[in-house]
Formats: sequence, structure tokens, C-alpha cells
Amino acid sequence: MAIVQMSKFKLIIFSNNRNALLHELQNFKYVHFHNLNEDNIQKEIGFSHIDVDDKLTFINEEIQKVSFAIETLSSYETKKTKLEEIKTGIASYELTEVEKAVNSFQFDHFYRKFRELISEKEYLENSIEKILMRINELSPWLSITEPVSQLHSFQHCTVEIGNIPKKLKKNIEQQMEQLKLTVYSFICEDKDKLNVLIVAHRNEVDQVQEILRNNSFSRSNLNIQDTPEKEISRLQTEMKQMREKLQTIKTKLQELAIHMRELQLLYDYLMMVKLRISTNQNFLATDYFNIIEGYVPTKLTNEFTQTLQNNLGEDYYLDLNVADDEDPNVPILLENSKFAQSFESLTEMYALPKYKEIDPTPLFSIFYLLFFGMMVADIGYGALMLIGTYFALKLLKLTNKQRRFIRFFYYLSYSTIFWGIMYGSFFGDVIAMPAVIHATEQYNLLLILAIALGVVHIFFALAIQGYMHIKNGRFIDALFDVGFWYLTLGGGIAYLLSLFVNIPAVIKMIGLVIMVIGMIGIVATGGRESKGLGGKIGGGLYSLYGISSYIGDFVSYSRLMALGLSSAFIASAINMMVGMLFDLGFIGILFGIVVFIVGQAFNIFLSILGSYVHTIRLTYVEFFGKFYEGGGKAFKAFQSEPKYIQLK
Repeated sequence: MAIVQMSKFKLIIFSNNRNALLHELQNFKYVHFHNLNEDNIQKEIGFSHIDVDDKLTFINEEIQKVSFAIETLSSYETKKTKLEEIKTGIASYELTEVEKAVNSFQFDHFYRKFRELISEKEYLENSIEKILMRINELSPWLSITEPVSQLHSFQHCTVEIGNIPKKLKKNIEQQMEQLKLTVYSFICEDKDKLNVLIVAHRNEVDQVQEILRNNSFSRSNLNIQDTPEKEISRLQTEMKQMREKLQTIKTKLQELAIHMRELQLLYDYLMMVKLRISTNQNFLATDYFNIIEGYVPTKLTNEFTQTLQNNLGEDYYLDLNVADDEDPNVPILLENSKFAQSFESLTEMYALPKYKEIDPTPLFSIFYLLFFGMMVADIGYGALMLIGTYFALKLLKLTNKQRRFIRFFYYLSYSTIFWGIMYGSFFGDVIAMPAVIHATEQYNLLLILAIALGVVHIFFALAIQGYMHIKNGRFIDALFDVGFWYLTLGGGIAYLLSLFVNIPAVIKMIGLVIMVIGMIGIVATGGRESKGLGGKIGGGLYSLYGISSYIGDFVSYSRLMALGLSSAFIASAINMMVGMLFDLGFIGILFGIVVFIVGQAFNIFLSILGSYVHTIRLTYVEFFGKFYEGGGKAFKAFQSEPKYIQLK
């Protein structure tokens, strides 16, 4: 349960062996490459970076093609139900199985056929859209029973077809009545427009044009030979034929969607190829040699060396040594028990430890478990968490990340049930149960317990800080930065307790003396790194002022009580409303059941969310703040994270 020990390697190989070696190392997986392009010294002696821009451009284009095919064909794929997806989970493959499947899949032929179908589909859809627009344009003119081409063939008359704003109807009627040789008809109207057909004698054409201009006339270009009705019928027949062709294309696309699994495998494979190509940018090269540096877990160095030998024979030079604790480039890989692994995401969310630090995950996990359960604290809520997570872990095929997340709440459910038993809470007070602590009555006891747990939490964090000093050979720092604070805080707590609890006077005096000794020690040593007597005293006094932050830290643990009480009170309020509804008879009972389920579900959500967040806060601020620095670089395994599959 610690940070995995790393070994640093420096490898020199022939350039023509690089690609094959990277392929084998991707199977090995546990290698983290160091970026040598940042090493200007080696560049000065003749090495240069490896240019892979053209290869990356090509592979990105291939990835885009595959991604487009997956996205498009997903709507034609026979979908599994959500339950089936959860049950079957994500398929697992060996890397060799992925490569074999990809090599047998003729993607270029597939993609040409796919693009032809997509292009034809887009053409037909655009054509259908244009036909629909044309039908909409012609529909208002269905009452025209003569071929439109004949309307424009009069020798002595001009025909105008178009629309005017509906609000100008009276204006055009009044003005048209002044004309003797012109007739007009309003064909149809909608919300805003009137469609009008005007037959104007050539002697009155100019007057008609003037009237139309003054009334915002918009000419409609029907541009057809036959009647609108017959033209619409022809268009509908044409559109029907196009839709039949479109359906045929969709059927062919559904047939192509059968290859969705191959496409997904190809996508994840290409992402791994892209990783291999981009990794070359970390190396330096001459015309004949490549220089590669990186890190591997020390326990896997034999397997790493064997991989090199199997691939390169004797054609390489390797310098392999255990990484220096002070090396800032050493990547961090955590290795914990199944229980502690469930809490690693919290460490990663804050910051990975530096290589010379310790992994705080197993150290805070027990406290996190304890505090979370104390804030949710309900047998019913914990039982639901336990049952749900247990069956999810047993029945569902989950990714490693999903399994770790669900296992996290699986462990938390036990603490929730334990504290529910302590408080005698089962969905609030729906069932009267014996309690060790009556949370809604014994507030003071609960507050004292919360702060006492906080004291243990902080003292444990200080102990870790002391251990780190001793581990690194700084025994004096352990005494000055931890020992004196133990004396100050421990003595202060004993002295304060004597003011409220009847204890022997000698304990009160011992507590006071210990506290004073600790405070003097802090003042005397807190500014030891400053120059000059004044700086040392000032630094010491400032260090002692830090006692105020400890007081604030202790008070912060009152949230353990506050959230536990809020959850209990909300649950009790819901139960009270349900009881009132039950008194109203059958209908009230039905509504009461709904209120109970919805209300308790909402309270579970709030309780879990609030406890999750506030326990993180106690961990990051009050606990990590005492000893943990963080800032380590994550170990980047030489495999891309698959999107559609799991790699074994």
C-alpha cells in the first residue's frame, strides 16, 4: 500500500528498430516516457527531435473517418435496451485480438461504399426538401384551374400572380375598382398575406403596376406549364420515388451498421497507433540512432528487459537504475488494497503525492468511511446503498473505473448502517428503534463526539507529518514542528476539559504546564530558519498564532453533527407528513406512499451528496493541510484509454 517504486532507464537503439519496439512496449504497457526534447544539452551534441507531423495528420484523418462512420451508423444500429447494455457491459480484448480483428476488416472498401450511400442519401434528402418547398409554394394556387403557361399567353392582357400584405386588402380593392379593363381575384389567404391573381388590359398595365408597387406586391414565379394541381401531383409522384430510393439506402446503411463492432475496435486501435506515433516526439535521434528515456515500475524491470531482448536481440544499450527520490520527473503510480483503491480517486482529485512523499489514500480512507457514515447515519439509507451496490458489483459487467466507483459506495454503506444503529434511525423515525445516542435529543454529546473525532483526525495527521520528518532523517524538525504542537494542543485540551469536567487538580496543572512548554517551544523554534534574533522571535510568534487555525479546524468537525441532524430532521418531517396523509383514508394512503418514496429518495440524495462533499472538505483542509504537499506527475501507461472496449 504505497507509491510504486520506479526505475529510470536510458535506452539507445537503431532508428529502424523503433517502431517495432514501440509496438511491443505497448503490449508491455507499464512504461512512462520522458520528454527528451526539453533537454537542450543533448540537442547541442548532435541529436534532434523526430518529426512525425505527416504521420499524425494521416492518422487523425483516418480517426475522423472512423468516428464519422460510427456516429452516422449508430442511428441505424439495432439498439440494446439500457438494461441489456448494463448486463453485457463493455467487451474485453487482448491487444493482439484487437489487431487481428482490425487487420481482417477491409475499412477502405467499407468506407467507399459507406460514403457513396451517404452522398446519395444527402442528395435525395436535399431533393425531397426542395420538392416540399415547391409544393408549399404552389399549394396556395390550387384554385387556378387553367394551365399557368396559358395565363401568360394573352395578346392584349398581362397576368400578375403574387401576394400583398393582408392589412392592405381594402387599399388594393378601392384602387382596383377605379380600373375598368382589369379584373382581380384573391385566391387564398393566410395569417399575414393575401394571394392575388390580376388580369390587366394592356391599356391599364402601367396603372396596375403603380398600384401593386404602392401596396407592397410580391410577385410569385410559378414557372410551370400545367395547372398547380397537376404540377403538385407530378412532384408528389417524384417525391414518392425518391423516398423509396431513400428507404433502400437506409436499409443498406442498416446492413453496414452490422460492422459497428469492427468500427469501434478500429477506432480504439487507431488511437493506440496515434499514441505510438506521437510518443516519438519524446525521443531524440541521429540518422542511425535513437535515444529514449523513461520510467518503469522496479518490480517489472525484468519483464521490461526481456521485452527489449525479445525484440532487439543484442542491438541496444540500456542503463537502468532505481529512480532517485529527489528526481522531480518520477511519475506516480499508486498501489493499494481493494478497499483503499476505492478512495484513490479522491487523492487524484486533490493531487498525486510526490515521489518522496507517502500515499495518503490508505491513511484517510478509514476516517472518510467513519465521517461519511456519521453524516448520513440511517439504517434504511445504508441498506439501500448496500443492496444496490452489492448487486451492481455481482451482476453487472463494469469497467474498472465504474467498479471502483460503485465499490466506494459499497464500503460507505456499512458505515452508514453502523451509525444508523448508533442513532436508532431507520428512514428517520419510521420505526422506533433502540439507540446508543439519541441524535435529536443528545445534541451536546453528539457535538463532543464530533469534535473528539476531529481531534483524533488532526493528531493523526500531525503524526504522519512527524513520521515523514523522521523518515527523511529530520529528527529535530519532527520534535519542533510536531512534538511541540502535540504538547501545546494536548496540554490545552486537558486544561480546558478541567474547566468543564470535575477532574483532579493535578491533571489540570499538568495540562497547563505541558501547554506552556509546548508554546515556548513553538516560539523558540518556529522561526529558526529566519536570519537574526528579531526574525526568529517574530517567526516563532507567528507560528504560535497558528493555534487559532487549529481551533477553527476543531470547530469544523461540528459539521459531522450538523449534517447528521439535518438528515434525521428532514426524514422525520417527511414521516410526519406521511402520517397526516394516512389519516385521510385510502386516497391519503396512496398519496402518503408517493410522498414517502419521493421524499426519502430526495433526502437520501441530499444526505449522500452533502456527506460526500463535506467529508472531502474535512480531508483536504483539516487532514491534508497538516502534512500533505502533493504535486506528483501521474504515471502515463503506454496505452491509450479505450473508448468502446476494455483491454485485458
